[in-house]
Amino acid sequence: MMRLILFFFCFFHFSCSDGEIEHSGKKKLNSTKPFPITQNKEFSAADLKILNRKEFQKKFVKINPGEFMMGSSLKEKGRSIDELKHKVILTKPFYISKFETTIQEWNELAVGLTQYNSFTITPNEQSVILALYGKLKSNKTFKNQLSDSLKSQLEALLAEQLNSNIMGLLELIEIIDYWRKAPENFKKGVAHSLNFKIAEFSQILDSLLGNQNQLPVNNVSYTQATAYCHNLTNKAYAQGLLPKNMLYRLPTEAEWEYACRAGNLGSCGLGDGTTLSGLNANLDGGLKEYIIGSDTTLINRGKLIPVTSRFTRFEPNKWGIYDMHGSVMEWCYDFYTAYNEGVSINPIGPIRGTRRVLRGGSFYRTAFECRSANRESSDATWRGSEIGFRVLLGYPVR
Repeated sequence: MMRLILFFFCFFHFSCSDGEIEHSGKKKLNSTKPFPITQNKEFSAADLKILNRKEFQKKFVKINPGEFMMGSSLKEKGRSIDELKHKVILTKPFYISKFETTIQEWNELAVGLTQYNSFTITPNEQSVILALYGKLKSNKTFKNQLSDSLKSQLEALLAEQLNSNIMGLLELIEIIDYWRKAPENFKKGVAHSLNFKIAEFSQILDSLLGNQNQLPVNNVSYTQATAYCHNLTNKAYAQGLLPKNMLYRLPTEAEWEYACRAGNLGSCGLGDGTTLSGLNANLDGGLKEYIIGSDTTLINRGKLIPVTSRFTRFEPNKWGIYDMHGSVMEWCYDFYTAYNEGVSINPIGPIRGTRRVLRGGSFYRTAFECRSANRESSDATWRGSEIGFRVLLGYPVR
């Protein structure tokens, strides 16, 4: 009788534990299935109503749970020693932004944060702005309405005191607002002074503002990026647009690479993964030795260019995500550390550290520094011209 009881105990115990993934203490993986048992969250009808909104789906892509090989092979050109190839299993779905966070998005949510408010203008753009300013300050209606910051900045431009042609974004918005509310005769005089029609002059100003607003925000620290995500979460919660138990945050390093690769095993997540240059990403592809593949057209723009659906210049990866290579380096959630060998399940890095992970390379880097597996890191307070971020909607990581 005792033997019979023991038999049934062992039978039920081992049958129920087959394929189990333990998420506390040591990780135990016994499943031989391609995609082991996961924590694939079921969304409620209320959650799906939020997630299926056209406005949300224009900006975010759903990434389903799965597994992939993170890191690079020993044969991958440009590989660094910290790119140990290992299996990663992600058990939770998440939504990642199709585009990097823009200046406009940043300024709209920069509560308690420093707004991004300066950029450089070309000589042609400068001549258009100064022509408008000259008419404004000689007009009885407008001259006393101009802000001191606008007058100070444009007087300096007139006197060529700003050799780098720096323009404030807030001042640009102000001067364009004056143009929009000006009478037709005023607009006609300004436009004709540069041999433009009113519609052409308006288009130049609108394009200039649109281009600056849609640049990826840069010079943002890890601390500021996480504060932005906090503000975005609070806004969504207040509007009833936050799915249950989810929040906006930075992607983990594993989530970032998984989304970047989009199932691709090559050096990058674009095409067949064998070509990365200035033709398919905003990076430094000015020399043959700077690119991956056999492209003969060498391009180095040397600057950031607008992103978002209005200004897409490059094809997205297979999952519909843009600019994962080049443009700006993107902050990830994790503290930087060496990878663990073996299988990792939902890795999030160590609890403590000194540097946070950056991914994707930048407009200033070669294709080899923009590969899917390439890793960079920096102090969380560092703000650089190469550094920005993109947002993820997902479950808390700790």
